[in-house]
Amino acid sequence: MTEKLKVKNEGDAFEAIERFLAGEKFLGGMELEGWPKLKIRLVGDKFHSSLTPTVMRSFIELQNLVYKSYAIAQYDTEDTRKLSKEERDELEIEVKVDEGSAIFEVDLQQVLLKFAEKAGETMPPEMMVVTILGLGVLWAGKTSYTAYLNYRKDIRAAEAKTEEQREVLTSVEALSKQETARLEILTKLLVSQPRLESVSRQTYDARTEMLRGFSVADEATVSGVVVSQDVAQELVTNARRKAAEKRLDGYYRVTRVDSSNPDVFRVKVRRHKTLDEFEAIVEDSTLTAEMKEILQYAEWERTTVYLSINAKVLDGEIKQATVLNVVRQDPPD
Repeated sequence: MTEKLKVKNEGDAFEAIERFLAGEKFLGGMELEGWPKLKIRLVGDKFHSSLTPTVMRSFIELQNLVYKSYAIAQYDTEDTRKLSKEERDELEIEVKVDEGSAIFEVDLQQVLLKFAEKAGETMPPEMMVVTILGLGVLWAGKTSYTAYLNYRKDIRAAEAKTEEQREVLTSVEALSKQETARLEILTKLLVSQPRLESVSRQTYDARTEMLRGFSVADEATVSGVVVSQDVAQELVTNARRKAAEKRLDGYYRVTRVDSSNPDVFRVKVRRHKTLDEFEAIVEDSTLTAEMKEILQYAEWERTTVYLSINAKVLDGEIKQATVLNVVRQDPPD
């Protein structure tokens, strides 16, 4: 498609995503026409053209989500320290408060345009289009927000100890037939675009913290979805941030081998060239005795080995790492 793609609403965005998944390329670029905008309405005595510190933290979470999304798309990392001051300034959100009310609006269209301008220097045009569409539906879409609420509802319903807790959760708005279809499209997009899938996990964490902040209101409407105070407080109970599954396959130096515990074989490794160092558990079910000997030898002789590592990463920090395979192999020059 060589003509410019025009996106006015969430429906247009999902239609374009579906066409992208079917193989269409938007070589003519894209024009956003008033989309996306995140609208929030808070009801309560404290909210009359004003922000409380708790609600302010919710918008700070949204700002951090924008920064993390850019870091993932541009630098393939969740670590926002990679961003320059210029990049941070360019991607700063503005929260508008309607006079005499507690209606807040964040014009994410302008942020995405700046995002495209900054990342477009290194990203192919057709990839930039689908990235912008994906970010828009993740950050501000009714479908993704309703799906988040239902996911949290299912978790809390399973954890609930009283009938009263379960009763509170019944008011969570279910996904409509149209939203269910759109969610399937979004899921396919995330599978095909790993960086957007990483953004999706960050969006989950940001939504939890934002909802926690909005729960001080009697009622909060986000992206057109109304949630009462008691429901919001129930949904964020025991909500833990999601660590990202990430492969860290590469060449490593083994700096320490710990076999003192017969049940857990641990190693400390330093990545070739980057010098990142962390501890990892050696997977017993997949690693042979010979492979463990290679690790031991690599420590003694200070040689380099190629390791297949699966890790859980949160905010750029490795929370857990598991060695799945070992190959005695020198890195290329």
